[in-house]
Amino acid sequence: MVISTARIAQRIREAREFSKITQVDMAKRLNVARQTYLDMESGKTDPKILALVMIAEITGRPFNWFVHGETDERDIAFSHRDDLAALTSLLSQLPQMARQTVMDNVLSIAEYVVTLTQEPPNE
Repeated sequence: MVISTARIAQRIREAREFSKITQVDMAKRLNVARQTYLDMESGKTDPKILALVMIAEITGRPFNWFVHGETDERDIAFSHRDDLAALTSLLSQLPQMARQTVMDNVLSIAEYVVTLTQEPPNE
C-alpha cells in the first residue's frame, strides 16, 4: 500500500501536536529551517526518511505508524513497539553515512518482501 504525502504530513502534525511540541521546536530538534519543517507537515514536500525516523523518535510514535498506521495488535509497529524503539535509538547513534546505508538496505529489503507477499496478477 502506498500512502500519500498528504497522509504522512497529517500524521507528522498529529504526532507533533500529541507530543505538545511546537512547529518551531520540532524544526530546531530536526536541525532544519522552520519553513522546511512546515513544508513537510503541510504536505508540500515529502520528508526524507531520516527526518521521519527522527520525528518518530522525538514524538515516540513508531516509524511504521507514519507510513502505514497502526491497525491492531497484529501490526508489527504495535506488537514490536519496544523493539522498534530500541532499533530507532541505535540507528540515531550511528554516523550519518552509516544511517543512510542502513536505511537504504532496509528499504531494499522491505521492497523485496512486499514483492514476495503480493499476489500474482490474474491472467
